[in-house]
Amino acid sequence: MSDEQIPEKLNELIKEKVLHCYQCGACVGSCPTARATSEYNPRKMMEKLILGEWLNVLSGKLIWLCTLCHTCYEVCPQGVGISHIVVELRNIASERGFAPESFLESARQMVKTGWTSPVTPSILRTRKELGLPELPQADTSEVKKLLDLTRMQLNRKDS
Repeated sequence: MSDEQIPEKLNELIKEKVLHCYQCGACVGSCPTARATSEYNPRKMMEKLILGEWLNVLSGKLIWLCTLCHTCYEVCPQGVGISHIVVELRNIASERGFAPESFLESARQMVKTGWTSPVTPSILRTRKELGLPELPQADTSEVKKLLDLTRMQLNRKDS
């Protein structure tokens, strides 16, 4: 466990939501990511937060594997809302520089072009062949404002 002080926002999240989890495992049994990836276990993620292992959760890759399908939210007898917690964890992790490079690359691409994927010559050619209109030039000023408001860092802590 780290000597680092738990962020207040995370401490509140744990008190208000995570501590309601009584570790029944309904979330794991219904989770498509847990079925596909044995290392992903939302119940254990909640357990780590309860036990104070918050830095491992924020700096690890598991919070980024959630598909946000909200199935866990639907089946939880306590209404913990793990998918909502995961969104908050991702926000806190991003603020602290723990977002994975692939996520950051998509964010950089969006800031630069307004699109999350590169618009390649092949895409442009295919659009033209299909008779689709040209892609408009996106105004990225609002994306930049969102990054400022969320304090998202576009670089990793370990780089």
